[in-house]
Amino acid sequence: MTEVSILQTLQDLEFTRDLEPYQLEKLASMSHMVSFEADQIIFREADIGKFLYLVDSGQVAIEIRVPGQGRTTILTVGPGELLGWSSLFPSGRKTAGARTVTATRAIAVDAQRLRDTMFEDHDLGCAILWRITDVIAGRLKATRLQLLDIFAPSSAL
Repeated sequence: MTEVSILQTLQDLEFTRDLEPYQLEKLASMSHMVSFEADQIIFREADIGKFLYLVDSGQVAIEIRVPGQGRTTILTVGPGELLGWSSLFPSGRKTAGARTVTATRAIAVDAQRLRDTMFEDHDLGCAILWRITDVIAGRLKATRLQLLDIFAPSSAL
């Protein structure tokens, strides 16, 4: 997929829809399209990541390991949504794993290039960080609800 096609896709995705045209162009310049088959691991919890992913099509399960329970899906993301946000931060260590539920196509954004660009362009940095903060808040809520479901029966005794 060409940079122009990636730019067109970014214009329609929920996560990037309201960014300024020049901001979308910057994102497109540091991105490439990737495809995954169904039931493919994109990354594992605690991996060091180099990319953030914006889902264009398909479904991806966000999973954590729960002692005694194994892998637990905390939520599923789909078109327009972000995964791999932790790659943007200094350690780059993934806080959860991602496994495709269906065949999935996504835009992979180079995390280091995005981080550098965000330091240079504070408007873009602020726009991206607000969006990522919203994603993180939603993921924390989903994780909390999932853990309540897992541990509620044993705590009710």
